[in-house]
Amino acid sequence: MNVVLTQFGACTKDRFIDVQSVPGEIRLAPSVLLTNEMGVNANIQEELSATNWAKVVLDVPSAAVQSAQLLFYVDRDGRTKDTPMKIWVNGHLVEHRQDRGRMLTGGWDRTDVPVEALKDGPNTLVFADHGVLHMDPKPGGRSARSFDGGKTWHTGALGPGRDIVGEYMVRLRLGGYAPGGTLTSPVIDLADPEDEGKIAPKMEVSQAVLDADMDVPEDTGIEFELRTGTTPSFDPMFWTPWQKGSELDHADRFVQWRAVLTTDSADRTPILRSVTLSAEINANEGGLSDVEIVGFERPEIVRSSYPFTYMPPHPKAERLVKQYRLEEVIAPGKTDLERLALLRDWVHSQWLGWQWDRYSYCPSWDPMEILGTTKGNWGFGMCTHYAATFVGCAAALGYPARVLIVDHHCLAEVWSDELGKWILQDAGPSRLFNATYERDGVPLNALEVHEALREGRERELMANKFLKGAAARVNQLPQGTVEPMDAHVESFVRFGIPLRNDHLIHAEPAELEQGHQHYHWDGYLWWTDDIVPTYAEYSLQMSRPGDFYPTLNRTRIYLQATDTPSMLRVDLETVTPNFDHHLIQKDRGAWEAEQAPFDWVLHGGENTLSVKSVNRFGREGVASHVIAIRIVPGSRR
Repeated sequence: MNVVLTQFGACTKDRFIDVQSVPGEIRLAPSVLLTNEMGVNANIQEELSATNWAKVVLDVPSAAVQSAQLLFYVDRDGRTKDTPMKIWVNGHLVEHRQDRGRMLTGGWDRTDVPVEALKDGPNTLVFADHGVLHMDPKPGGRSARSFDGGKTWHTGALGPGRDIVGEYMVRLRLGGYAPGGTLTSPVIDLADPEDEGKIAPKMEVSQAVLDADMDVPEDTGIEFELRTGTTPSFDPMFWTPWQKGSELDHADRFVQWRAVLTTDSADRTPILRSVTLSAEINANEGGLSDVEIVGFERPEIVRSSYPFTYMPPHPKAERLVKQYRLEEVIAPGKTDLERLALLRDWVHSQWLGWQWDRYSYCPSWDPMEILGTTKGNWGFGMCTHYAATFVGCAAALGYPARVLIVDHHCLAEVWSDELGKWILQDAGPSRLFNATYERDGVPLNALEVHEALREGRERELMANKFLKGAAARVNQLPQGTVEPMDAHVESFVRFGIPLRNDHLIHAEPAELEQGHQHYHWDGYLWWTDDIVPTYAEYSLQMSRPGDFYPTLNRTRIYLQATDTPSMLRVDLETVTPNFDHHLIQKDRGAWEAEQAPFDWVLHGGENTLSVKSVNRFGREGVASHVIAIRIVPGSRR
């Protein structure tokens, strides 16, 4: 049995792997960001002068780079537009004048650095004369400050009181291959490598061997690792650890491989073109001759390369639902789409929007804090907080949702079982918002809006607004007003997500005062169209749709023969946030709770099995079905 993998779209990868520059080839990413900080807090600013200097040390893995761009956070400060800042890179002077157009909209100033000024290992960057730097208070050591024009340096002396330990918000984007990256295959079913929905025979795999078409120049490398298990998705109880090498002397039904690409020089990369998995299988086909599969739903399950932390059931979530009667808010809805629209409308109506002048405090993304702060319409709550409140309330009700950041706006995305996709939900703050974004009446996600913008098709997009009084007519959704999105679709020039939605129970880690300033935390996952990103200041940037849009609440069924001809072993695969158990239905009977794997005893004739997942909030996923015909000797079909 051979499985040849030349299309790597189903593989997950870290940000250091490039799958798009040359179709069909895997390379190391041609760009890497260096930083000492995460940008949690950017409120503390220092002014530079002829005597007040700042120093940052960044480690360059290889000086054989093609370009270098220095980025430093200044927010809205523009004083270096006319009076230059002096920057020394390992003693090489760069005079910098700010170009606001080049800064785009992220608050990060930037200047090119001569690559000949860089060296392997620690590189010293000194900022002086004019302008500002911001700092992130944290355990530091790579940033220092001078009060005498660079004669002496002090760590732990940052900030206006000269007493802060931290790191200056300075980052370096290098144009050169990353030192290393990892590509991971999907789980391969050796019994059904073409995913045809077969019944797996009883089988023994004596050996599994990888072979690869690759180029490995000097000072580069590609190493493979393998692991195997008995379940269709990785479970440490039933899988081996990763084993280095290209061979397994013994394998179970399911196998996975990963390739680790490395280089010691930024101007060279290894190249991987294809991977072939060969397996020696001893299969016992007995017991399968009298069973025929005539219907088999096998939904595609797309996995993200990045784990997402979904909020679990929690006393605080229970309190949020009960205190604000959220079940009553969504009760008039007949479908989840209607219920989510009702929830969005309720969040939109809770306060009057941005009122910084009345109370200059920016709450965290905790919905309880936001709703408490905004009582009486005197608090501060802008679009970020409408989005965070909607996401927290949806999560407390058991719906997978996450905050979504675009340019100059913040909204939410929620998984829709009805549509089988993530969709946008915009809860506020102004009348322009409180909407879903649609094309031909079908709700869209951020990537679909972004692609329409890139292709000049924004006039096809509409905003379907759910306005006051709509609850009385909820069974007539979509309703309210439908308006063109021309006015604000340009905000989708970029978008990103935090990789968690549990802000109700954990306010951190994240940047403080999120959204009050430009988003500067380096833990968001951002979409990028190009492998060398336009917004160079962020580490986590991906162009694989599955990393942003994993498939949720679907179940795949796997069948295998047993020693008993009338019985099949059933295993299940699902990506259900806060998964609790499966419900199974045999021959359209009652639904019963079950944990995989389990045995399915077949009677003569047609047998049906339906399966769906249930999360810990009690919300059910979408059912999958299989129909098997068992032919009893002497009977007719």
